[in-house]
Amino acid sequence: MARMQKIKQYQVNEWKFSLEQLLEEGDFRQDGRRLSPAGIAERKELIAMLRGLNTLRVGQLVDLDMVQPVYEDPKEG
Repeated sequence: MARMQKIKQYQVNEWKFSLEQLLEEGDFRQDGRRLSPAGIAERKELIAMLRGLNTLRVGQLVDLDMVQPVYEDPKEG
C-alpha cells in the first residue's frame, strides 16, 4: 500500500523559499566560499528535486514513496 499525503500550503512555501535561496547562492556557501565540485553536483541535484516539488499544488494527493502525484481515476466513485 502506497503512503499518500495531501500537499499543504506550508510545504509549498518552504519548497519555493528553499529553491529561491539555493538559486541565489549559486555555487557558493553561505559564507561566500566556493563549493567543491561534489558540492556543486549535490546542489544541482537538490535544485532539480525542489523544481520537481514546486510543480505540486496545494491539496494535491502525492505518493510519498515515489514523490509522484496521484491522479484519481474519473471512472471510479
